[in-house]
Amino acid sequence: MTHEPRVLDVAALKALAHPLRARLLDLLSQHGPSTATTLGARLGESSGSTSYHLRQLEKHGLVHELPDRGTARDRWWQRTEGRFTIGSSGAGAPSPAEQTATQLAALALQDSENDLVRDWTTRDQQSVPAEWRGVSGSSTYLALTPDEYDAMWQEIAAVVDRYRAVRGRVVDLPEGVRRVFTQVRTVPIIDDHEEQQP
Repeated sequence: MTHEPRVLDVAALKALAHPLRARLLDLLSQHGPSTATTLGARLGESSGSTSYHLRQLEKHGLVHELPDRGTARDRWWQRTEGRFTIGSSGAGAPSPAEQTATQLAALALQDSENDLVRDWTTRDQQSVPAEWRGVSGSSTYLALTPDEYDAMWQEIAAVVDRYRAVRGRVVDLPEGVRRVFTQVRTVPIIDDHEEQQP
């Protein structure tokens, strides 16, 4: 069963637009719960800096502290369950502030995600277990109506949700199981030159 993604408000988008916060959220998504100290070490940042930025993400419900784990000095953080979407809720045109916040948050997340894909693409395949070699992606161009686009997204979301439901956010992965970054991007192609043709 698919769950509707949370549409982030302007304040949450502004919080997420910071590149370090986007990386922190991405690392928590990839590796599960972690401390500010561990995250800081991965990113070359101080634990004070990562703690501050984690608290900013927490204010907007993107991450939360795990109070039963760690100490007052070494707090554990986890990405909040569920999907979120960056973009308008479809209720009219976005305000200039919403549009700018949306663009900045999307770019920050894309940069973080592109780093992950770049790392995979440039990795020495001999360092990858044989069963994972050759794993790649796919891209194509489609011609769709808005209704067909919505239907396609619902089908894609259902497939992703079905596989997510198999293990959820397992922290300790069973043998043979790896986290897999799954990315689906679709954008309508708006050709300004083509739009102006009589």
